[in-house]
Amino acid sequence: MEELLRKAEAYVSASNEHNLTRIKTMLACDCSYRSGGVGCHDGVEAIISMMKTFFASNPDVRWQAENYRWLSDCVVFDFLITLGGNTSSGVEEIHFNDAGKICRIVVQR
Repeated sequence: MEELLRKAEAYVSASNEHNLTRIKTMLACDCSYRSGGVGCHDGVEAIISMMKTFFASNPDVRWQAENYRWLSDCVVFDFLITLGGNTSSGVEEIHFNDAGKICRIVVQR
């Protein structure tokens, strides 16, 4: 569990750096991404493409994550997102496969 908590923290760090190369190495090939803000995306290439567009459109975006915890079958954390000068809160779930790769991300804002 501790290793998966660290992997979730590393994912948030890479997201704050807009480091798509690093994020791509963390994702399982059959990964899915679900968010009310950016929709549903399936597969690494679709997720990376969405993130590339999102980061280009929102160069100031930043997440402040806290309270990482193991909940049943995934890592969950609370976050504040700063986007376009506005801040809002949410909760994110990161699910991992047996190989330790991210296989599902669910964002709730």
